[in-house]
Amino acid sequence: MSDLPRRIEPLTLLIGVSMTVGYGTLYYPFAILGPEIARAQGWSNSFVFGVFSVALLTSAVTATLVGRAMDRFGARPVMVAGSCLAALTLFNLSLVQSMAGFVVAMLLIEFSARMVQYETGFAALTAIHGRKARRPIAHVTLVAGFASTVFWPLIHWLLGFMDWRGVCLILAATNLLIALPIHALIPRRPGRSLDPHPVAPALSDPGLLRPGRRTAAFVLMAIAFSGSSFLMSAVHTSFFLILDEMGRPAALAALAGAIIGPMQVASRLIEMLTGERVASSMVGVISSGALLFGLACLAAALWLDGELVVIVFAASFGIGQGLNFIARAILPARLFGTEGYGALTGKLATVRLFAMAGAPICTALAISHAGIGATFALLGLTAAIGVAAACGLHIIERRAAAAQAAPATGAD
Repeated sequence: MSDLPRRIEPLTLLIGVSMTVGYGTLYYPFAILGPEIARAQGWSNSFVFGVFSVALLTSAVTATLVGRAMDRFGARPVMVAGSCLAALTLFNLSLVQSMAGFVVAMLLIEFSARMVQYETGFAALTAIHGRKARRPIAHVTLVAGFASTVFWPLIHWLLGFMDWRGVCLILAATNLLIALPIHALIPRRPGRSLDPHPVAPALSDPGLLRPGRRTAAFVLMAIAFSGSSFLMSAVHTSFFLILDEMGRPAALAALAGAIIGPMQVASRLIEMLTGERVASSMVGVISSGALLFGLACLAAALWLDGELVVIVFAASFGIGQGLNFIARAILPARLFGTEGYGALTGKLATVRLFAMAGAPICTALAISHAGIGATFALLGLTAAIGVAAACGLHIIERRAAAAQAAPATGAD
């Protein structure tokens, strides 16, 4: 029985596949499709990507609504509806002819994304496994970490013999044929599983912090998560521009990007194997520290020649990015409990998505008006604040765990 928690349950594996579809069809495609849409329609790249940023921003408002719906109706109806809406909105995108139609399509796509990506997947796993959800969450992120690895080459290949509208239709069909059936398998009630030898249903976890003592932890969590999302969004959208400002070739940027993905998967695999031996808040500290160290290495490339320092940046940043998704899932349940998990993570996602949407604009303005040095100062300050917030959360978790253990050991 001791090896049961280490096995990947069939449903957990399937949710990982559906998360791969969720990100591979609703987030990653626009890095490739964006320029194609702009070129085909005669629009500017700034308009297309500006709409994408605005859509991300408005989706922050809907994140709380989706979280509350998860708590009220359960994971299955929300995620099933999300898959249907994702297919419908991608189909609608394939038909747009005007700028206004494109704006509406992107807003709807980002709304559907909130219903089928990590926040909803983590809420489903927390409802099923309760306090034992940490390892299934790690399994899901391990599978979904390959979303860009799968879908970027696929979309590039598809564009070789069809236009962007045809690609949108393929992505819509992927949601209907793969993600929708998986989401329909999610149990209505917590504690049910598709595993032939399921573990005992987990009891709900009240969390380490009582309701009246959660404000500081929530604020620190919002700061840490929004800071890391700001950094990841800034790097993902502006990395080629940053390296160009540093006088580095685009081939080096492509090499670094190829390293980030495997490193984030490797970090999730290590976390999965270590499991409960590492405190939930320590995962956040390591994640924030790795992001800061990676940025420090990239800044050092202003003075150090060669590719090694940029490669070290990519490896460290990938580790931080990989662990960040796990920290976002397990920390709220650890500190605040599993009751109302969907609404809580929806509120955190609202703050995080505002930061994520603002990062590309802030980074571009910093590079163009203040220079690369000021840009690194902005990113470094954000990373340092994130590390401080993560350390604060670690102190809170350690003290709360000690206070909870004291009665059991007879301590005063």
